[in-house]
Amino acid sequence: MRYYLVLFLSLVTLNLPASNSYNSNIVNEFIDEMYEKHNYKKDNLKELFNQIKEEKKLKKFFKKAPERRLTWNGCEPQEKQCLNYKRLFVNKNNIENGKTFMQQNAQDLDRAFRRFGVPKEIIVAIIGIETRYGKNLGTFKTFDTLASLSLGPNKGRRHQFYRSELENFLLLCRENNLNPSSIKGSYAGALGKPQFISSSYRNYAIDFDGDNYADLWNSNADVIGSVANYLKRNGWLRNGLILTDLKVNNNKSNLEKLSKKTYKPHMAYKNYLNLEIIAPQKINSDEKLSVIKRIEGNNDVFSFGHNNFYTITRYNRSRLYALAVYTLADKIKTQPQ
Repeated sequence: MRYYLVLFLSLVTLNLPASNSYNSNIVNEFIDEMYEKHNYKKDNLKELFNQIKEEKKLKKFFKKAPERRLTWNGCEPQEKQCLNYKRLFVNKNNIENGKTFMQQNAQDLDRAFRRFGVPKEIIVAIIGIETRYGKNLGTFKTFDTLASLSLGPNKGRRHQFYRSELENFLLLCRENNLNPSSIKGSYAGALGKPQFISSSYRNYAIDFDGDNYADLWNSNADVIGSVANYLKRNGWLRNGLILTDLKVNNNKSNLEKLSKKTYKPHMAYKNYLNLEIIAPQKINSDEKLSVIKRIEGNNDVFSFGHNNFYTITRYNRSRLYALAVYTLADKIKTQPQ
């Protein structure tokens, strides 16, 4: 009797293709966990895993990520692996398309600034860098990608993180009546025009167009409101500074040492003053700052990194990323069309 009951409760059998390298025990453990924690239907998950297609080349995409080639704008001709990060994102197309996006969505951007305090050019720059304003949303099946990174052939040291994202992705789909097998995104599982990972989608995405659904694929209003909400909740300060460029006199050695420390603001301005590192504009003596170095052609440029610079890195944990957002935003705001 018990044998037939088991058959009845499990109408769909996990039948992974012989060619793939998923361990059925590990997959079944995940399915059981989703059922026990979230009452997620086992049969639905088994169908997803039975249809899964392996992506064995994911790791090469991570290795090619532009943030891994740590140069801003100073590649030498002989540096074959060097990538000019600035030129990749702060370019004519991104600037012109950013201005167009800002004009077309001016009302929602103004509304986001009033509510969250995030300047419209910062929001626009992030969307431009992430997906070229929605033109490059990613072609990787998100379920397959996250499963591969957490349970399958591309499982690595961050597998627990991706297992959590797989869990969040499945819950996101259930909460929004999305088909997990049809959603596509980046090679790291990021979704929509702002490239939110699944946990960020569930925590920060908001309905900003009033239709009771946060749609980060098709609603620019929701995308704009969600990016602003993300930054605000991660510490963005209204009217706060981002970068303050410094003049280099006899303190370059001190600046070099300080720039190698964390880009999280950690030392009060009054302590920099004691080292004769002085900003060209007024800064509160108790404000904590970091020192950010970048190369512009043949020149070293040093800046104070303020709280809002660090907040941008909460979106993407890269100093280069924050520099790109800041620089592209400035070009979109100030460069004539």
